[in-house]
Amino acid sequence: MIAEPAGSWISADWDAPGNVVALTTSRAGGISTGNFSSLNLAFHVGDDPDHVKKNGELLQRSLAEQVDFQWLQQSHGARVVQAGRSGVPQPADAAFTSETGLACCVLTADCLPVFLTNKSGDAVALAHAGWRGLAAGILERTIAQFPASPAEVIAWLGPAIGPCHFQVGNDVKQAILDVNDSDLMKQLSVCFVDDSEAGKYRADLYQIATVKLQSLGVEVSGGGLCTYCDAASFYSFRRQENTGRMASLIYLKS
Repeated sequence: MIAEPAGSWISADWDAPGNVVALTTSRAGGISTGNFSSLNLAFHVGDDPDHVKKNGELLQRSLAEQVDFQWLQQSHGARVVQAGRSGVPQPADAAFTSETGLACCVLTADCLPVFLTNKSGDAVALAHAGWRGLAAGILERTIAQFPASPAEVIAWLGPAIGPCHFQVGNDVKQAILDVNDSDLMKQLSVCFVDDSEAGKYRADLYQIATVKLQSLGVEVSGGGLCTYCDAASFYSFRRQENTGRMASLIYLKS
């Protein structure tokens, strides 16, 4: 089942405990203009900083309670950090916490946000999983540092570019297939379909993440959205390089 917009965001549609809040903003409901219209939440893309600040305030006010945000300095890597309340972005591509009222956040415009919690609802995590991060092991490292057994973890895959528009070269395919487990390699190879252009493939980020998470024993749901296809709801770097970013966040209710 695919999540539907709730106000200016997409709520995770998964079997998480009721105290877990997980969402990805759409591009609607903000004050940014032009290529960044309208709820751009990234300062680094060239938007008016005052607009981005106001959009962040609008996001905060739209939540049911006051929360602190742990933003990240994302680099398409595999560093995982424990979220904190300093307000300072940490250099990482995933964060986790067991504290209530503290949101783990990532910014995306085609990359895959991967939401994680455990079945008892006392810990959450969020990973920024583009192809580079997936190849570097961002999901494996996040699960390794998550304060729960993988068998107790559930994941939801938020909005990302779909295989319909994610064309990649052999370098990307080989980077993803660079694993030590032959069975896992076979499962990952199915995530790439030959494109009509010679030497190119259509890559399925949703399927890659699902294969990796399930190999670790994690229950997975979500997927099926495409940020490239839905220009009204999502920013897409591949569709328009000079564009904004959606925010994904997950937190435990106080």
